[in-house]
Amino acid sequence: MKRRTRCRVRDFFESPGPRDVITLQGVWVRLDGSVVLQDITFSVREGSFLGVIGPNGAGKSTLLRVILGLVRPDRGKVRVLGMDPRRLRGELHHVGYMPQQINFDTFFPVSVYDVVMMGRVCCIGPMRFPGKEDRKAVLESIELVGLKGLEKRPIGELSGGQQKRAFLARALCLETRVLLLDEPTAGLDLDAQESLLRLIARLKEERGLTVVLVSHDLGVLARYADELVCIRKTMHLHGSPLEVLGSEKIKEVYQCEFAFLAHLRGDCGSPR
Repeated sequence: MKRRTRCRVRDFFESPGPRDVITLQGVWVRLDGSVVLQDITFSVREGSFLGVIGPNGAGKSTLLRVILGLVRPDRGKVRVLGMDPRRLRGELHHVGYMPQQINFDTFFPVSVYDVVMMGRVCCIGPMRFPGKEDRKAVLESIELVGLKGLEKRPIGELSGGQQKRAFLARALCLETRVLLLDEPTAGLDLDAQESLLRLIARLKEERGLTVVLVSHDLGVLARYADELVCIRKTMHLHGSPLEVLGSEKIKEVYQCEFAFLAHLRGDCGSPR
């Protein structure tokens, strides 16, 4: 089974022409008796940066969990790398994930290196020690996110922005093709948010990543995403940042007057 799955993933990337790395068709999700997602349909083209926006409680985090195969839809079809995400199994290392909440004891003496190495667990396997390739992948990921020289620093001694970069490195230290990020800029000041999103956009280009990023910060995200999906249980808008933020429908989604959107419309095409 593992060999067949691996071949299917390889065949997916070797197929000619542009590819939809993620596809959702008519997806419905019900949790605790309530509909959380309703008739969600969209696709994400390989190498693109999709921003998922919506108010609190809109179902954005659940959407990522559906893509990861952690939540099974009640109706509809989900495809990641050409197959049901629950069938990826040993090939899930092609999908990097950075959750919204990462709880850890800031006083626990775990280093940046150790945190990033945790991302290699699925490659190392149970009851085995990291090998040369694992150590190499960890060090490369740490350098990619700009933390070279801080490998031995306890994670609790880093700034908030540096901690986010360390957890980003953990998500990248596999054979990552798809990167899913849930509110990665939460808790950061504006400069740190911009810095992290610039890094993600640069890594997308350099490594050919497909990025899906959930955020409630429309202004910052609009300057980096190729497309935006706006959801509030169902999908209300899907298009370029200019199209989505310029739509009158976004006011209905957030149920408030977006007076500040006027200046965002002019920022959507700003240089990155």
